[in-house]
Amino acid sequence: MIYSLTFNHIYISRYSDQLALEDAVHTAILTLKESFEGQMTEDNIEIGICDKEGFRRLTPAEVKDYLAQIA
Repeated sequence: MIYSLTFNHIYISRYSDQLALEDAVHTAILTLKESFEGQMTEDNIEIGICDKEGFRRLTPAEVKDYLAQIA
């Protein structure tokens, strides 16, 4: 519970209604990274996107690409 409250607090402080989807995903990863133990990989995190079209999980390859962009 503490972990999710910390994540929410940090993410909300970085969030803006003007964030593009790419920036929102990067912000979520950077926020998660702050309290993540060990190295984040496409095998140990999942990212979901909810938009007008519904909900979908990013593939491991997509997650890997996002992680590479913030490394």
